Amino acid sequence: MRCLPCSENKGDDPMISGGEDRPRKRRGPLNQFVAAQRRSPAIENLANVPGLDSSNSVSPVAATAATVVYGTPVAATAATVVYGIHRLAPLHVIEQIVHSWFEQIHSVAPFLHRRAFLTRLRSTEATQDGTFAALVVSLCAATIASLRRKSSQDYGTLVNPERCWEVIDEMNMHQMPRRHFTLEWCQMKYNLSVSNHLINDAQCFTSMSEAVIGIKYLIHYEMPNMTSASQELLKRLYWLVFAAGCSADLKGFPYVGLLTPQDNISALKPLELSDDELDPSQNPDPYGPWHGNDRSYVPGLNYLSKLFLLWNQSQQESPPSIAGLQHYMNLIKRALDYLPPELIWRGGLSRPPQSNFGTCVQTANLYITQLHIQSNILEQIIHLVGSSVVQETTLNLITDRKSIVEDLLEILYYMPQETLEANGSSLIPKIRDIGTALFDDIRTGGEGQSLSKKASDNLKRLLTKLENLDAQSQFYLEMQPLSAIT
Repeated sequence: MRCLPCSENKGDDPMISGGEDRPRKRRGPLNQFVAAQRRSPAIENLANVPGLDSSNSVSPVAATAATVVYGTPVAATAATVVYGIHRLAPLHVIEQIVHSWFEQIHSVAPFLHRRAFLTRLRSTEATQDGTFAALVVSLCAATIASLRRKSSQDYGTLVNPERCWEVIDEMNMHQMPRRHFTLEWCQMKYNLSVSNHLINDAQCFTSMSEAVIGIKYLIHYEMPNMTSASQELLKRLYWLVFAAGCSADLKGFPYVGLLTPQDNISALKPLELSDDELDPSQNPDPYGPWHGNDRSYVPGLNYLSKLFLLWNQSQQESPPSIAGLQHYMNLIKRALDYLPPELIWRGGLSRPPQSNFGTCVQTANLYITQLHIQSNILEQIIHLVGSSVVQETTLNLITDRKSIVEDLLEILYYMPQETLEANGSSLIPKIRDIGTALFDDIRTGGEGQSLSKKASDNLKRLLTKLENLDAQSQFYLEMQPLSAIT
């Protein structure tokens, strides 16, 4: 078929040649990766995945999750483009990674509804809906980046965050939507930010900033059009992104602020609903009973938000004052006084009878975050105090610093390793920040001699635990100043 100019000129104009006259480009051998993917049994596995039984009713969450914010449903006809989670790994490997996320990480990031998510994963939707496919792949990236030790043992080099990012690139799902944002797209960007946290700070910043933009749009323009279940998931994501932004600010990293004076904090507080309460339908769970079906992990998220709100408020005074910082320090110390019984840290090996693995992960996250914020504000106070105050005041501040480190060590040495690792990459920088303050004080001789030996022992214990949690901490153990205190 000729193009329009060719048709009009009947092909007589020598300056205009139709596309049909162009020689076909010569093509080299088929790309080896593409050829391997075409031969991969993963495609056969996807083809054999059973679809949803049409005789079963579809839950409100699953039905909503399968639509964009405006309510336009995903095309029911067979897709001509395979967006493909099969590009990442066989389906059973992806299901195993997703299962690990819900078992170990969901309690500290409850922004997905497990039953609805797994129902869609078991259908063919991950090959038809590009955004959902990208969400699945991003969840795999966040899981592997967070559970690095477990992922290395289970998957080796078969699946890694870098490959997940490449797959999303291949699906062309990194760019911002042209017409409107969706909750799934924001969730995907949040996952990518988490997976980039310790590897690529620039990409982490970009992904989180895009998540902020999408969330703000949905809250201010689309929330009334969303179902109650989607609204609750959006609120949870809002506070997770807020916490991530505050954490970046605590470490001195750039971030795009989410909370504005126009935001109604009370209206944005998520309800403390379990998955069964969020989706009251009686559809069978694709993978059977799960600890989050009848247990809500939102109370822990709300208390985490409270901690970061207090810290955010403490940074609003300009210039900062010692009295103002001390006021918020006292509020933060009391912020966890009224936790639900299952989230209370009782010290040692004791655990509340109502607790489970998920609440233990939340407990570690809450108390270590509280200590991290206290340490940050304390260092600001010490900086403002300077050397102009009496020795007694300086020693009191150093004693407070030592107390924070000892409380942190108690949690680190009595909490199981699996519980600490389930907190993912966010835990390591908090431990480093607290330890760095103590290290600097010992190196500069800021402590009295009576406290120096104890502080040195605490620092060595902290670095040893950090080495167990993060291989990158080996750098600190090899630093010369530490040998002087051993």
